[in-house]
Amino acid sequence: MISELFRCRKSLKSDNIKIVYSFLDSGAKLPDSSAAAVLFAVSKRTVPKAVMRNRVKRLMKEAYRLEKSILLQKKEIVGGMRENRTLCLAIIYIGGNRTLPEFASFRKEMNRLLRTLNGG
Repeated sequence: MISELFRCRKSLKSDNIKIVYSFLDSGAKLPDSSAAAVLFAVSKRTVPKAVMRNRVKRLMKEAYRLEKSILLQKKEIVGGMRENRTLCLAIIYIGGNRTLPEFASFRKEMNRLLRTLNGG
């Protein structure tokens, strides 16, 4: 499933976050409250220390959790989920700064990217 997602090459990008997305056929049924299958990634090259990589992932997960309701507002996404197709997202941290962005920055970027993905 992950290789198919990255083969698709549809993506959105902001200052610190890149989202790769695709609708994929899947046998696995997601819970109704779930908007998508989501993968979070932080490269060792981008953030060398494991403690900081884990912090970045926690910040991205929390930002996604608070903003994922945006995905459920789109009829195509909900329709795609009903057709046994799953919206798959890979949320990747690409920030190259020495300092980590604040949580508010992650949330703002996540909101903007999910709204763009949502088509408005």
